[in-house]
Amino acid sequence: MDNQNNYLPGVTVVTPIYNNARMIGECLESLLPQDYPDYEVIVVDDGSTDDTPEVVRRYPVKLITNPHLGISAARNRAIRAARGEIIITMDSDLKVPGDLIRRMVEPLVEDPRRGAVMAWWDISNPENLVASLIFRGYEYFVRNLVEPDFFWGYCFAIKKKIFDQVGYFDETLPLVEDVDFAYRVVRAGYTIKILKDVRVQHYFRDSVVKHLRRHFKTARHKFLYVCRAGKFTDHRGSPGEYFKLAVHLLTLLSLPLLFRYPAIFLALLALSLLSHLRMTVWSMKKGFKYILMMPFEFITKISWSLGVIQGFWWLVRKYRPSPRDMGAG
Repeated sequence: MDNQNNYLPGVTVVTPIYNNARMIGECLESLLPQDYPDYEVIVVDDGSTDDTPEVVRRYPVKLITNPHLGISAARNRAIRAARGEIIITMDSDLKVPGDLIRRMVEPLVEDPRRGAVMAWWDISNPENLVASLIFRGYEYFVRNLVEPDFFWGYCFAIKKKIFDQVGYFDETLPLVEDVDFAYRVVRAGYTIKILKDVRVQHYFRDSVVKHLRRHFKTARHKFLYVCRAGKFTDHRGSPGEYFKLAVHLLTLLSLPLLFRYPAIFLALLALSLLSHLRMTVWSMKKGFKYILMMPFEFITKISWSLGVIQGFWWLVRKYRPSPRDMGAG
């Protein structure tokens, strides 16, 4: 901060929320006592049907109520109302350290090319096996990343002026809106940095069914998005990840051959499982329970495969000529 004459820009923290009265209280209690002189907090209620608005009104924050339009619309409304030069968006299920704002602002002030920074996760429910496996998988994924070409929207900071340059969150995207926005930030010439030493407590999904359902939906929307945008590779969608996905897709599609040509199915199944061996060995440094990473990642990739298949089928149905069109002429 010395190079900038200790300049401290105003900050607006934006928290979109939908039906999370259970966690928003702890979130705001951790957020409000920050060691930063100039910040405001805006909570946007996205049409909750529980007691979320009543809980939020107990705290000295600005509450904006929206009809249920989705997270992008909620974020956009708060950003337009924000007075801060820096916007920090964070999910309503987080618990954050008291120096969060200061530590996220500093890298943005120090480097004019840095457009956004992303805090990193810590797990608030490590006693749950499913949550631990999910968290360890994310840790593995970013172990070598410093300046990714994406960010996850759970907790990141960005200069407000960038919204005027690249636009706001795409409200037509029900998922992967953060991926789309990050692409635009990078195309505008800015860098993104993961602050791995800035940890926010996050409650990870504690159910296999919820986890697989989420990945199925994300895969479908990501497939449709990349087909529309024409950007098929990034740090998340690397050639290695595409190879894994292809092997799992082939394993899934070969399932009908199990009884007639079992060797084909079993070979693909073995290859699919072994594609997660490196992650499993790395994860087991934290405990023997992470031997389950291999089957867990296998079923996760299978859910992605199913999501991709559904996305592909949706495209086929969308662009397939109707019987009337086929009979024309």
